[in-house]
Amino acid sequence: MKGRVFRLLGPLLRDAEIIEVTAPEPSFRLVRLAVRGGGGARWSAGDKLQVLMPSDDVRTYTPLWWGPDGGTALLVYARGDTPASRWARTLEPGARVRLAGPARSLAMPPGPLTLVGDETSIAVAASYARARPGQVRAWIEVAQGVAVARAIAATGLEEVELVERPMGAARGETLARALPQLAGAVGITGAADLVQRVRDELRGRGVGELRTKAYWIDGRVGLD
Repeated sequence: MKGRVFRLLGPLLRDAEIIEVTAPEPSFRLVRLAVRGGGGARWSAGDKLQVLMPSDDVRTYTPLWWGPDGGTALLVYARGDTPASRWARTLEPGARVRLAGPARSLAMPPGPLTLVGDETSIAVAASYARARPGQVRAWIEVAQGVAVARAIAATGLEEVELVERPMGAARGETLARALPQLAGAVGITGAADLVQRVRDELRGRGVGELRTKAYWIDGRVGLD
């Protein structure tokens, strides 16, 4: 339904061409795009793009960066057998994509910050790390058996701690326990249940400056 509404927007959508696709890890695709007319777009770290897929599904991604010529890149997590995952696995250079944005999503205050989340949070952490060199640290919970190291390296994200979630453990539970005492602004993104557990843990510790954005929940389309 959302995709049909997007198609009705017609001229408001941007056209983009896929320039390069790589698979730094089996479950990730790094997609470089040239967005037509995107050179004049206003973009900030943490902003989103909404991509219209051939299936009429719409999914939201965080650009790693946005160039003055409209060039950008997305890190796509192909999780299970979903419309977005099937789309990601078929991408190749020369293919066309229609999208909306960039638009605000996770806006963090100036200065040093910590970003906490799951595999879908790598891109937002990388976008802030590029925009604020030396000021961003990330904590990422990774499902057991999911390889992420080369995907993270491909984004340029360096200051990152990985926490493996054991099979059967609730999302965010292991991550919340692993986090040290955090100072300054903290952004929490990813699965809705992870966001809630980590937020509750940090609030209980007295961390005041928290900003959250749930990206997904099992059985539902993207939330952002």
